[in-house]
Amino acid sequence: MDGQTVVIDDYLAVRPEAKARLDAAIRRGQIQVGPWYTLPDEFLVSGETLVRDLQRGITLADAHGGSLRAGYLPDSFGHAAQMPQIYRQLGFRHAVVWRGVPLEIDRVAFIWEAPDGSRILTAYMGNSYSHGVDLPTDPDALVARIASALTAIEPFHPTRDVLLMNGNDHVLPQRALSSAVRGASGRLDGTRIRLARLDDYLATLPEHGWPTWRGELRSSARANVLMGTLSVRVSDKQRSTQATRTLERLAEPIAALSGADVGAMLDQAWTLILQNAAHDTACGSGIDAVAEESRRRSDRALQLAADVVDRGLPSLAGEGQVWNPSPFPRTGLVEVDGRLILTPLIAGCSVGSLAETAPLAPVGAGVGRLENAALACELNPDGTISVVDKENGTSYPGLHRLVDEGDAGDEYNFSPPQVASEPRQPVRGLTSRVLDSGPLRARLEARFDFAVFGGLSADRRRRGGAEILLPVRLILSMEADTPRLDVDLEVTNRATDHRLRGHFPLPFGVMASAADTPYHVTRRPIMAARRDPGAPELELPTYPMWSFVDVSDGRVGVALITDGLHEYEVIPGAQPDLALTLLRSVGWLSRNDLSTRTGHAGPAMPTPGAQMLGTHRFRYSLLFHAGDWAQASVWRAAESALLPLLPGRGPQRNAPAPMIELDPACVQMTACIPDADGYRLRLLNASDDPTDAAVRLAPRPSEVAWLTLAGDRPVAGSPSNGVIRRSMRRWEIATLRVRR
Repeated sequence: MDGQTVVIDDYLAVRPEAKARLDAAIRRGQIQVGPWYTLPDEFLVSGETLVRDLQRGITLADAHGGSLRAGYLPDSFGHAAQMPQIYRQLGFRHAVVWRGVPLEIDRVAFIWEAPDGSRILTAYMGNSYSHGVDLPTDPDALVARIASALTAIEPFHPTRDVLLMNGNDHVLPQRALSSAVRGASGRLDGTRIRLARLDDYLATLPEHGWPTWRGELRSSARANVLMGTLSVRVSDKQRSTQATRTLERLAEPIAALSGADVGAMLDQAWTLILQNAAHDTACGSGIDAVAEESRRRSDRALQLAADVVDRGLPSLAGEGQVWNPSPFPRTGLVEVDGRLILTPLIAGCSVGSLAETAPLAPVGAGVGRLENAALACELNPDGTISVVDKENGTSYPGLHRLVDEGDAGDEYNFSPPQVASEPRQPVRGLTSRVLDSGPLRARLEARFDFAVFGGLSADRRRRGGAEILLPVRLILSMEADTPRLDVDLEVTNRATDHRLRGHFPLPFGVMASAADTPYHVTRRPIMAARRDPGAPELELPTYPMWSFVDVSDGRVGVALITDGLHEYEVIPGAQPDLALTLLRSVGWLSRNDLSTRTGHAGPAMPTPGAQMLGTHRFRYSLLFHAGDWAQASVWRAAESALLPLLPGRGPQRNAPAPMIELDPACVQMTACIPDADGYRLRLLNASDDPTDAAVRLAPRPSEVAWLTLAGDRPVAGSPSNGVIRRSMRRWEIATLRVRR
């Protein structure tokens, strides 16, 4: 079943009478299911979503007769660095991949190593996961096809056992194949041909003697990575991200700490999130009807998560109180009855008073200007902004320049027209005004029209000749006592076939970017687009992030924190540019005339909904800092920007508030999951160095134990003065079971 179990739910929903027959076939090994619920994209969902996807898939498959225990993800558009650790914690011995593998790997298998040092033997299907599709059912023809396949696999130095996957997208099982295999076996120089399960092949792979690859897999050398999917149908990605964050970091922790009886609501919300995690759904690489259904699932998941918050929050925080969802002390702005309040410092995952406090230094606004103790920001006549980091004297001129390009590509790949063009002085009629002047928050609003060329010429080689004006509303916001500038951008898109990005020139040289990915901050070298010899796809350095990307020269840096915008690029040059993709407008699922890819990547079907006409709102922030991302605690700064403090509801609570605090600052909480008689904490040492983690909990738990992601091999914790300690490897994922 292509590694998935969601098809069991779908099938039995319409044929419930077939359950016994299906379960028997799974137990006998005639049908293999799992380990995933849906085959996800690894970069457009959260790390916790990947874990829940596997946990649900394995549980469901086992309930129907048994799950494949291998990390089977052949068609995902690249692979995240931490997948080996996730697989190993679930007890897997093997992974299986196709896309993303670089030319350095020239074997049918390799050792894949995660940042924490976890290693997994990985089968590489170098000739794709469909090399054995549509096999002839005539024995003579089958022998000839097998001979051709054996020749094709020779560059990958196979072992004595060779894997040929008999399937492809949208293909049914072949009739009469079993008898054809029996008739052909032994007729090709004694070669034995047999139908087998995937794990039968994996068991034949020697454990040693393979090359090693460390980190993520995103090479286009032999298979398309289809990086344009990071930014197509952007509004759906924004909604999915917001639903995921609300479920993971607000609804579940509130349910866990309040004890609210909301298990069924959380389970249904996760079902919707996991269905949207399927890689073509998460990527937006489908027809419009698929995107519309995905949007409805995100809306339902977000509503369910919000309902859980509404039900559980009054048990934690009432009127005049505020709840901090982060596992570290925070202060921040909340709005109550239309009035801004700066809270006192609130303990991690705990409750504090809404008593007003004064900032250390106020923020102010003037004509085209915002300033606090850390930053000074000027709005320029061309719509860009200039910022001075007052703490280290670094100037950032010309930030946030909107750049629009034609896009003759499809949902899978950006492809610029052969003739580039852009209207002169595209920012027209800029006006600005002060919305808030401080002292807690200051805001500027700018309105202007942004001129672009709409559409493409008939031959798609150049942009259309008519200028189209896109109305733009830009709000710049700055709070007291923070080196962060918040941006709220509203664009009404009236043009087709184009890509809109925000460019942020950097006043320092950079060698690499650092972006958060599932359970990791991944460093990527600054490079221009490249194409390996014979590669079907131009490898554009447009990379994925989940919520932030940081660039630094080691002395100073800036982090771009985004809400559901997942594609960035660092454009090399004497003055490098950090580019954030805001919008891609395309009208085809797949085309075969792109300059950046050879041939089709899917069906040639029109997708007018992917042109993204209408009004879009984008939210992101710039965090200016000294040092690199780790020294500046950018992970926690991004969480503070995206995860709000929540004012309480209902009667004030007088009972002692719960608390979860993690130290040092490199230790992050990625989930707090309701569990029988307590909850489970998922922790990450987000550091290139080992650390001694300290977990402070209130009330004092009756029992704590460290678990794997599979929930097994418990190791009892030993609280000392209310603190649970653990030595954590670099980038280690750890799960703590807490019983009240």
